Formats: sequence, structure tokens, C-alpha cells
Amino acid sequence: MAPDNGVLSYVIPKYGRKRTGTNLRQLEGAEVFAITESRFWRSPVSPTFHGRDIFAPVAAHLSLGTPPSAFGEPVKSLVVLPLSRPRRTPDGTLVGNILHIDNFGNLITSLKSSDLPAEAGSVTIEVGNETVCGLSRTYGMAEGLLALIGSSDHLEISLKDGNASAFLGTGVGDEVRIRGAS
Repeated sequence: MAPDNGVLSYVIPKYGRKRTGTNLRQLEGAEVFAITESRFWRSPVSPTFHGRDIFAPVAAHLSLGTPPSAFGEPVKSLVVLPLSRPRRTPDGTLVGNILHIDNFGNLITSLKSSDLPAEAGSVTIEVGNETVCGLSRTYGMAEGLLALIGSSDHLEISLKDGNASAFLGTGVGDEVRIRGAS
């Protein structure tokens, strides 16, 4: 369950096959229903707490065997936001973006392990004004700034015993460049 505000943008490509405009995607292979049947909601519904007042009660009904179609009409398309996808420059450099900065200051990027060559140890990663040579297997393997593939299969930039975001002066949306990733 989720609001139709683009929050499912990373999930929808698995089911969406046809874009119907800049922000809508037709769905194939998935059943989606609008939650419009208020008899399943908690009352009164707060304008700011739909998780408690709509989604939680509907989830409880689902867990008790209520079919999804009971909650509302079928939905044919959902709002999809543009996603940051890695791109390759003419010189072969792979360019991604910082998607998220975690509570430790680690930079989680749009680059995945499948974007990197089999011999990822030979890559050079540029972020901010710094360069990291090769990948570490764990956070403790290197001193200072390091790069690794995190548990979400995304390339992460970390600073051992520090905050990579603060050290680099980087933020969400900033570029990360990988050379030697052909």
C-alpha cells in the first residue's frame, strides 16, 4: 500500500510497460486498487496521518482475507517520478548520482554492482574533489575515504571513522564518476 504520489517509482518499472504521459505509467502484470471504500478506514481520518487512519486498517482487513478489490476500483496507471539512472559519457566514464545520505554520512549512489566491470578493483571513483581507487569489501578495509558495494547492491562512498558527506561537501543529486568501468 502506498499513496499515488510517485513513492513506488522504483517498483513500478517491473510492472509498467507503457508511459502515458510524463508522470503516468500503464500497469501490466499487477493488480492495483484505489482505496476509496471508507468503511474500511478508521474514523475520523486525519488529513496528515493516512498511515494510521487508512493504510493500517486496510492492511488489517487484507491480513484477515478481504480481497484487494473490496477496497475500491481498479487503477490503470500510477504516478511515476523520473529516476536517476547511470549514464556513460563519450569518453567511457560512468556517471551516477548520490541518491541518499545515511545517518553516518555515507553516500548511497544510483550505481549498482552490475554497472561495474568484473574487475572493479581497477576502477577510479571521483566524488567531489576526491578520488577513490578501487573498491573495498567492507567499511573497515581501508583508511580514509573508501568505496564499496553496500547491502542494497548500490555503490557507497564512506569515510572510515567520519562523515563522507561532510568531508566531501556533497549532497543528494551530486555526481559520482567512475573511470575504468567500460
